[in-house]
Amino acid sequence: MADDPVSQTVDDVGLLPLEEQKFHDEFKRYFRHKRGNFFKAITEFADLWECFQLLNDIWMQEMTDLKVLRDQDHLLPRMLFTAAHAKFLTALELGFSCCIGDAYSLLRDGIEFTVHAHKIFSEPSAAKVWAEKMQGSVRAGEYDKIFTHNKKENLFPNKFGLQPLHKYYEMLSEFGTHSSTTSLGKSFSDESTSQAVTWGFHYFETDPHKIAIFLFAMLAISTHMEETFWGCYETRLNLDYELVKTRTRFAAMKEQQKDFLKTKYKIVR
Repeated sequence: MADDPVSQTVDDVGLLPLEEQKFHDEFKRYFRHKRGNFFKAITEFADLWECFQLLNDIWMQEMTDLKVLRDQDHLLPRMLFTAAHAKFLTALELGFSCCIGDAYSLLRDGIEFTVHAHKIFSEPSAAKVWAEKMQGSVRAGEYDKIFTHNKKENLFPNKFGLQPLHKYYEMLSEFGTHSSTTSLGKSFSDESTSQAVTWGFHYFETDPHKIAIFLFAMLAISTHMEETFWGCYETRLNLDYELVKTRTRFAAMKEQQKDFLKTKYKIVR
């Protein structure tokens, strides 16, 4: 996997004519490395990539099945789940480009959209508070009482895959979102010599063992997000027989990948 865009030499991947024309040399080098990472990752982790592709197919079919909703209270949650899916897609691209911290940061946003969607689906009265907060007109403390304070109890109940998402939400805050020694440390290297103190920053993760762990964690998180979506609209979605079969096939593929990655990369869980 390609590393620092300034110093690492990797096999060049082609740029489109417009990219060749519009990119400066330094950005060309960065973009080639990033694209090269993506091609290498979907090759090295081909079956894991297929799992992500299948999960995306599931999510897209669910949104298609829910395109027309009779219950008006279900419209806003459906849109929030769609926003969560958008975060998932961008995180997927960045994750397989070995931009792990950025992918994690987006997945954290996706979790937030997911739990807000579930809260509003379960308690339709919360929609008014949520909407007024976005408009800047909600009473002080009313939004925080529902969506900010006591997050674990208020937003991550033990149903629809939400409880495990709280653990991941906290983890992603440290690894991807917040400025911290943890988020910085995964990209830091001490390159000092006896003559000079030098610190390096790696733009991309390069260790296949770490990448395997990071990508499978992304798959687990994304699966729980989809599980929440399914759980809210299960009565409707359960009528789609092909969708039910695809979800069953995905669950089996995911478990196979977990076992395979544990063995190949000696992952201890």
